Amino acid sequence: MRIQCNVCEAAEAKVLCCADEAALCWACDEKIHAANMLASKHQRVPLSSSSSQMPKCDICQ
Repeated sequence: MRIQCNVCEAAEAKVLCCADEAALCWACDEKIHAANMLASKHQRVPLSSSSSQMPKCDICQ
């Protein structure tokens, strides 16, 4: 399943920013999280096709 970037709405999302609750492509992730020191500390999780690498949600845990 392809998830679209929430910012540019054009590229495929590659990371999920937990603080912003946003799926981002590499370019938007870099642009947004380089903006300031606080944003650069946001936890981001890679969106991969391998379900074993994905963290489990509250229900699945």
